[in-house]
Amino acid sequence: MRRDEPELFARACALETTINTRRAALGRDPVWLTRYAAPLADVVPDIDVLPFDDGDGTCDGG
Repeated sequence: MRRDEPELFARACALETTINTRRAALGRDPVWLTRYAAPLADVVPDIDVLPFDDGDGTCDGG
């Protein structure tokens, strides 16, 4: 979503911030919209990360 629909991603981040601001005012712990227990903007990379992109595309490990 961050890459394909950045406006919608920004709205989701703003929603998460609003929820946690209100929860803090009530003395409650924060909640997150991801399973990583961290803010959405922090856990979703803003660039594409390819775990196997080490060079020329050949495989050295078998």
